[in-house]
Amino acid sequence: MKDQPQPSSSSASDTTDRRRFLKTTGAVAAGAMVASAAARSRANDANEELIGAFVGCGGIGHHHLNEIIKLNRCKIAAVCDIDDSRSARFANILEKKMGHRPIECREYERVMDMPEVDFVVVATPDHWHAIPTIAACAAGKDVYVEKPCCHNIREGRAMVNAMEKYKRVVQVGTHTRSAPHMQQAREFVRSGKLGQITKTRTFNRTNITPYGMGVAKDSDPPPNVDYDRWLGPAPKRPFNRQRFHGSFRWFFDYAAGLLGDWNVHLQDIVMWTMDTPSPVSVSAVGGKWALQDARDTPDTLEVLYEFPGTDMNPQYVQTYSMSFCHSKYDQNRGQGIGVEFFGTNGYLYTNWDDGFRVEGDPKNRHRLELGKRIESFEVKGTRNSYDEHMANFFDCIRTRERPIATLESHFNTAICSHLGNIAMKVGTRLYWDAVDELCYHDAEKTKPHAEANAMLGRENRAGYELPNV
Repeated sequence: MKDQPQPSSSSASDTTDRRRFLKTTGAVAAGAMVASAAARSRANDANEELIGAFVGCGGIGHHHLNEIIKLNRCKIAAVCDIDDSRSARFANILEKKMGHRPIECREYERVMDMPEVDFVVVATPDHWHAIPTIAACAAGKDVYVEKPCCHNIREGRAMVNAMEKYKRVVQVGTHTRSAPHMQQAREFVRSGKLGQITKTRTFNRTNITPYGMGVAKDSDPPPNVDYDRWLGPAPKRPFNRQRFHGSFRWFFDYAAGLLGDWNVHLQDIVMWTMDTPSPVSVSAVGGKWALQDARDTPDTLEVLYEFPGTDMNPQYVQTYSMSFCHSKYDQNRGQGIGVEFFGTNGYLYTNWDDGFRVEGDPKNRHRLELGKRIESFEVKGTRNSYDEHMANFFDCIRTRERPIATLESHFNTAICSHLGNIAMKVGTRLYWDAVDELCYHDAEKTKPHAEANAMLGRENRAGYELPNV
């Protein structure tokens, strides 16, 4: 990996530290052995305080900061963001609520050079998930990385390789796995009481037509922002506030639209529950059809996944339905968001906050007096999944056990999100080879799909290349 571009505010010593870290893979690996040994020593001693750092201090990072303060199980030694106002905000909160002020920096490499840091929370935009996660693993640090784990499939594979090579604990921020009601719903499906599952569905619906987030003119970046570094591996473009904080997720340069933002939570529950590996095939139809705003990701999308059979269940189909152009959406209440399991004995609906409900089918639709195949019931949800998820990560740092949302498991969900977008773009059904991680035109996998395969990764901008792992 080449030296990173030097921000105007960086000192000479910062640049030296950065170049020293990136000089050679061997140097990183050597440093990892020292840092990893120190981290293991602290992590295995329950009396030793864990020390962490943030890379990315935006909205979701603030959620995680609050969780860490509430849990009070570690010290944060550094906060890193390309926006000085965001890192300063984190530092102020930590100083006020935990009695110490962390180091503030723009360069994630400084965090990797801190041997006292045991773990890193990567809460950046999607296009900046892979590089610091790989660097943290190489530096002997455990990682909590936000979802989706990667901007593209090639990045995700490199991240899994780094986790395995350096034997790190990597938790992905699909916190719905840690919700008690979601674990109950999963267990009910897996018990077989719902019967054979032939179909699942996930969905998002809202209505922000006609103007969505609107259209803004390009401008100069704020003076407190290193915009070139924010772009990082993404293509060079003029600054535009709608492609920046918060709304970056609606542009393919940086993210995967709603398919990678929301459905990566929802479909993760399906695949986790069903022990589902990568899909057999993916097809999709949709586009930006109604919204008159700046985004280039779709406002309407239907994706069909064919999944293979497993020991738990024969093959089934999963559909994702998304619309920014229709239906009530009041966060999680009502029918604006959901996960559905269709079984031969009944139906289960859940979402990430509101609990779940089971509706039993009649034994005989022509003789309802015979009763139902299973009883209908409802379980109320709790809203503490964020805290539980971070606590699980801390536990696994200590025990070296696998966290509840492992990187390799989540990567299969991320593959599905990216393949859904790719299938929409190419307009054909894609057959997925999970071993070679390539797309084909045919089920026999004799005709590689060149157009789709070109979208499995991208050429990063010079200075921000994806490390070889």
